[in-house]
Amino acid sequence: MSSKIIIFAAIILLIASFSILFIIEVKNHNYDYKKSWSVVYFDNPRDDSADFVIENHLGEKTEYNYEILVDDKKVSGDKIEIDAGAKQKISPVIGEDLKSKRVEIVVSCKDTKYKIYKDLQ
Repeated sequence: MSSKIIIFAAIILLIASFSILFIIEVKNHNYDYKKSWSVVYFDNPRDDSADFVIENHLGEKTEYNYEILVDDKKVSGDKIEIDAGAKQKISPVIGEDLKSKRVEIVVSCKDTKYKIYKDLQ
């Protein structure tokens, strides 16, 4: 009888520990749970467009300033507010042909600056 109690208790403890570990892992896979980060990337890095995306995981609605430079010359820029946990695709209108030019996107937020670039050849 005591061996059945030991087996039953071991099974209950095993199920309880797996449940706790599962809950902890689910929280860690949430991009916004106790995390503060943001990211900037090109929507499609292989094409000839300057479309880019800003993801906000800072935990609050945040304002981002961005500038678009073509061959180190500023052609566009603006400010945008993005809600917490959201991402915003930006499709800038550039009035010149981008073939064989370097496009650089500079995004600043609070005291952080992100730079991404693409050489279009």
